Amino acid sequence: MKITLFTDPHLGTERQAHTTRASAKALQQALYQKAMLVVKSSSLPKFCLGDLLDKANNPEATVLQAYNVGIECDSVLSGNHDETNREGVVTTLGALAEMGVRVCAAPDISTPYFDTRESLYMVPHHASQELFEQAVRDAAAHAAETRDGLASYLMLHCNYDFTLAIEDNTLNLSRALAEEIGDAFDYIFIGHEHNGSTHLDGKVVILGNIHPTSFHDIGDKFIYELDTETAELSKRIVWAKSSHYLELKLGDPIPDLTSVEFIDVRGSEAVENAAEVANYINELRAAGTDCLYAVRSKVDIKDSLDGVNVEIEGITTEDLHTRISAELEGSDLADLFKELAAEAKQ
Repeated sequence: MKITLFTDPHLGTERQAHTTRASAKALQQALYQKAMLVVKSSSLPKFCLGDLLDKANNPEATVLQAYNVGIECDSVLSGNHDETNREGVVTTLGALAEMGVRVCAAPDISTPYFDTRESLYMVPHHASQELFEQAVRDAAAHAAETRDGLASYLMLHCNYDFTLAIEDNTLNLSRALAEEIGDAFDYIFIGHEHNGSTHLDGKVVILGNIHPTSFHDIGDKFIYELDTETAELSKRIVWAKSSHYLELKLGDPIPDLTSVEFIDVRGSEAVENAAEVANYINELRAAGTDCLYAVRSKVDIKDSLDGVNVEIEGITTEDLHTRISAELEGSDLADLFKELAAEAKQ
């Protein structure tokens, strides 16, 4: 059997930074259109590895979008954005399950849970790291006992080997645990992290989302096809950074922006000319199409005021770095701030 794997559509996403009201709405619609394209373009059984939605509770329009995507899937794994970690709360994903969408979610917040369909093992979001790890170990033990000599696959929604993932709504599969359960599974597929990667000689596959939701997850996006009998895995690109992301220097001639969705503007400018940055960004927005979702200024203007106090109509102002440094002088945080400021300038 062959199946299609994808993750993190984040339907209902509302972005404010670097967008206009209209472009934020357009991005929200693009995320839905991409998810529908993914589920409609494949006749194979489809598995979504979490965060079908950006929030646990949503307006009717987003519920309808999620239903249209989810009903096409053989299973929708619950992710941290889909859940609240509170007992008795009806989430959008829970409502979709009542409407016929095949959802894999823990039946309660206090019990480790996994689901299995022959070679496929699924561990949804859990309310704590302890419960999640127990569910992963339970799934591995079941696979080792019942699938000996047969291909098996694990699907998760969590961080991978991210030691700072300590909040209850952000789970983590450590490298040590991945190695511990590795013999039970041919592949461990992970949703949650938006930029794809592979680890442990390819056994751990972080799928990455199918369309950027912001500048933080710009990169090529893929869906995956798995032959569950042969363990053959392939991927197909569904969003290309080279086609849809552009980096310009402040003042560069504006090129054809027909397919461009995200633009970074870089350079440096004196503070008295800061308005030119805004004007250039407005020109880019005017030249772009409806699919130009976000334009971000990475222009460095702060250095022009480093260490300088400026008097404007009797009010003395100073750059933020100088002010914070002065406030922290002599405290335990002074050295830490200097270290972080130095890293930010690199």
